[in-house]
Amino acid sequence: MDEDVTSKQSRVQNGSVGLTRKRILAAAQDVFSRDGFQGATTREIAREAGVNEVTIFRHFHTREELLHATLKQSCASLDALVQPEENWREDLSGCLERFVRELYAHLRGKEALVRAFTSEAPILPEPTRRMLQEFMLRRRALLVACLEEAQRAGLVRTGIDLSAAADLIPDAVRSAMLRHTAFGDDLESIAAHLKGITEIFYQGIKA
Repeated sequence: MDEDVTSKQSRVQNGSVGLTRKRILAAAQDVFSRDGFQGATTREIAREAGVNEVTIFRHFHTREELLHATLKQSCASLDALVQPEENWREDLSGCLERFVRELYAHLRGKEALVRAFTSEAPILPEPTRRMLQEFMLRRRALLVACLEEAQRAGLVRTGIDLSAAADLIPDAVRSAMLRHTAFGDDLESIAAHLKGITEIFYQGIKA
């Protein structure tokens, strides 16, 4: 009986610790997005999270570790954009259009963080920059693998650099997002723009 009580208490404690960590990461994303990577302070993050700074440093030993964890969490949600179960050989255009649309929605939802990264990436701590670079290379490899699958099926022409091609879509989508938020566009115009990005890319690689 005592063991059951101890086990239950441990689960409750671990659950509470996990919720606190999630709350800190959510607050950190908001503060880093708003104040920039250099301007954000652990004091402000603690205030946003409703905890004290000591609690933050119990979960993350340094401010840099918290920044690293925040960006890593944001990156992880992008992995789902390339879905292994999709068959790019059967509907290349449709898969590309879904990828562009969902990538745009993801970046639009994290626009402030994307802007902070764009302007401050060169001054990030080296481990964090290395993590981001490894993530981007891994994500590109997933997209390249899908394009290679379509190429083997005869849908993508041979002789093109698929790694370079896989870089073009995220760059175009990010530029579109920054332009739309800067100058404004209605939903219909945004949808047409994203469809245009997809069509131009598709026409450029199709066999």
